[in-house]
Amino acid sequence: MADRRQASSSRLRDATRLALAGALAAVLTLGAGPALASSDGHVSTIDETTHRMTVTDHGRTVMTFTVGFGKAAFRTPSGTFHVLDKNEVIRMTSCSANITCNPRNPNYYALTVHWAVRLTSAGVFVHAAPWDHAIGRADTSHGCIHLSTVDAHRFYDFSRVGDTVIVKRTGGLSGP
Repeated sequence: MADRRQASSSRLRDATRLALAGALAAVLTLGAGPALASSDGHVSTIDETTHRMTVTDHGRTVMTFTVGFGKAAFRTPSGTFHVLDKNEVIRMTSCSANITCNPRNPNYYALTVHWAVRLTSAGVFVHAAPWDHAIGRADTSHGCIHLSTVDAHRFYDFSRVGDTVIVKRTGGLSGP
């Protein structure tokens, strides 16, 4: 009987150790957070005070663009972001951006947009805005960063998922 208790106790100890080891491995893995795609070397800095975007590759400037930002009621967020996704063509609506679904509202929009580089899951993009004739002079967007079509295409082609995009001095809430 004592031998059975010792064997049972030994199996219980082994099972407990195995469970603890598994739990520790899970905690260490989960504690690291979600793996982010990384794109070494590509960093873009967008500054509202200058309305300029500077794109670098390993510290060397490879492109500069004139940009537009969100208007007063829809300030573009400041912060450090990472490219989440890219779309050659995407349909953007004020309804999907949680602004308004009412076509009579002056902030309503439904647009087909080209060369869209997504910065946030909430819908902040860097994209072509051929309708925005005030890029570099006035901020007219609902929070996105506007580029000319040519510049947006160049930025889209250069960008990779995981690239760092730093948005500075917008007056908007800080991003993630």
